[in-house]
Amino acid sequence: MPALQPALDALHAGDAAALTRLLDADPALVAARVASRDGHYCGYFYRATLLHHVAGNPSIRPLPPNTVALATLLLDRGAEVDAATEAGPSQPDDIGWSALGLVATSDEARRGGHQAALLELLVARGADVDFRDGGPLMGALYYSEQDAARWLVERGARVDLVAAAGLGRIELMAQHGEHTLVHYCQRRGRPTTRAEVLSLALCYASLGGHGDAVAWLLDQGASPSERAPFDHDATPLHWAALHDRADVVALLLARGADRTVRDRTYDATPSGWAAHNGHAELASTLA
Repeated sequence: MPALQPALDALHAGDAAALTRLLDADPALVAARVASRDGHYCGYFYRATLLHHVAGNPSIRPLPPNTVALATLLLDRGAEVDAATEAGPSQPDDIGWSALGLVATSDEARRGGHQAALLELLVARGADVDFRDGGPLMGALYYSEQDAARWLVERGARVDLVAAAGLGRIELMAQHGEHTLVHYCQRRGRPTTRAEVLSLALCYASLGGHGDAVAWLLDQGASPSERAPFDHDATPLHWAALHDRADVVALLLARGADRTVRDRTYDATPSGWAAHNGHAELASTLA
């Protein structure tokens, strides 16, 4: 990507003047895509544009203080707001991401104080809050970016039962009896039965730490021990343990969750998932 690299260097450095000069000299750079299939570009970030890089997702270099101004510059120069990344060789089933989806799932953007302003900018410039059938919202919930998820819903993003569970919004859960948005993990496809929908919703409620939503789903017949049609064929207890949701773990155990079930990717118990993410106390409780 020799033609694009100087523009990327200017963007990462926060050098708006240099980026402007480069775009003046070659306006096509604003739509150019990274050709590399290596490193950061081997998976969901394959064929990213300059605009995709303002999300800091993946985190290649720390986002500069003027990130929002740089994003504005790119949009003013004609960057396609809903351009999608493509599925790279390491993630051939990825759904593809807009800049909005990357920002909504970005820990780097949130910690840097850019996430809310970038979301506002992108939507003001026409970004689709329901891109790829709900990808930004479901991704934000998966990565526990709860503020971004709530922001998207406030701006009109569609909600289904699973998304409502991830938000902990029981009043919305009661209105939606099915799963219609994108399945974040595409490997096993969409859930097709009520039991699978409830199981997937229970995973999202558990990883989000929403005890009331977990209890509601269990009362509706969700199984606390079923491997959901989701990443790694793990149980809700695995997801609660991974995110150190001690209250939800206690609730699931009280409702009969089996702490010995192993996921089908790593062959690990919920205790193992807690230990992997550094939650030693919860891992000991689950052992």
